[in-house]
Amino acid sequence: MRRHAWLVMAAGSFTLSCRAPSPAPGSEGYWSVSCVGGEGRYLLAGGDGSALVDAATGTVLERSPGMVKAVGCDASGGIVVGYGSAVRLPGRTSVPVPTIGGDTVLGLDPSGAWISYGRRISGRRWRGPASIFVTSARSASATEMLPARFGSVGAARPLPTPDSFAVRFGNLLADGRVLLAAGWEPSRSPGGVEALPWGFFAWDLKTSAAAPLTGAIASDVAINQAWFQRIAGTRDGSRMVVAVHDGERLSIGWFERDAQRATRVVALVAPGGPSALAVSEDGAFVAVASESRGREAPAQAWVLDTGGQVAWNGSFTKSVAGLHFMADGSLLVATGEARALKVSLPHP
Repeated sequence: MRRHAWLVMAAGSFTLSCRAPSPAPGSEGYWSVSCVGGEGRYLLAGGDGSALVDAATGTVLERSPGMVKAVGCDASGGIVVGYGSAVRLPGRTSVPVPTIGGDTVLGLDPSGAWISYGRRISGRRWRGPASIFVTSARSASATEMLPARFGSVGAARPLPTPDSFAVRFGNLLADGRVLLAAGWEPSRSPGGVEALPWGFFAWDLKTSAAAPLTGAIASDVAINQAWFQRIAGTRDGSRMVVAVHDGERLSIGWFERDAQRATRVVALVAPGGPSALAVSEDGAFVAVASESRGREAPAQAWVLDTGGQVAWNGSFTKSVAGLHFMADGSLLVATGEARALKVSLPHP
C-alpha cells in the first residue's frame, strides 16, 4: 500500500522542509478528484482508491479500496462514491450509493444533495445545451443552461440550437450559487476573433436564474470563450479567474466584480492544459496546475500573487487532482501520484 508524503513548502523564502517517505515498491496509486471537508480539517481524495488526510498534519487517517467515481465533502467529512458502493469518511461507514445526474461533481449542498453537471457529446462536438443536476435521496432536478437565461450574452447570436453556446462551471459560492462563465463560441480567422461577448454569472439552483457577476466581456485572442478550460472565484464572487491553454502557453486572466475586461493576464509556458484552478479567499493568490504530458513534460503547479508574479511552483509526475486554499493561508495540493503537499504562503 502506498505511503503518502506530506511536504511543507515556504513560498516566501523558497525553503523546503519535507518528510517524504518513499512509496512501497511496485505501488503506483493515483488521485484524480479531491475536496476539503470537516470545515477544513480533512482532505478527501480518490482515484484507484481513496484516502482521508488530516489537513493540519498530513497524516493519512483512513484508506478505502476500490475505484472512485466521485467525492463530495461536507461539514463532518465526506462521501466517496465508487462503482456500486459508497462510504462516508471518517468512519468508513457504508451509505446508499447516491444518484449523480451529471458527469462531474461540483459539490454537496448543505442538505446533502449532489450538484453536478454534464453535456451530451456526439462526433466530438457538443449537442444541445449543458445541464446542471441537483439530486438527493428525496428529489432530483435537471436544468438546461439555455442561452436565453444569460441575457445579452445569450442573445448575442440567435441560433436555433445551443450547440456552440459554451458554459464553464466553477466552484460553489458562499450563498450556495454556482460560479459560471458563459457565451457563444466565437469563430476564428487569421484576422482575429469574432466579436461575441461572454461573462461570469452566479447560477441560483433554486430559481434557475443566472445573475451577472461581470459586464459583457469582449472576445480576446489570449482569453476567449472558445478556449476556456477552467474558471474559479472567491466564495463571495468578487474576484474571478480563467485559465486557458493555446497548445504552448497557459494564460491566466483576473477579473473583478462588474468588470468588462481582465485586470491582468499572465502567460506561463506549459505543454498541458489546466487541470486545477483556485483563488484564495482574500483574492491575494491564484493557484493553477497544468496537465502532465508524460515524463518529458510533467505536470506543474504555480501560485501567483496579485501582481502576477510566481510565488511558488512545483512539478509532478501525474496531473494535479486538486488545489485548495485553507483558512490558515496555506495551499493544499492533491497530486495525481496520490500524495498531499502543503504550501505555506506569505501574508500579503
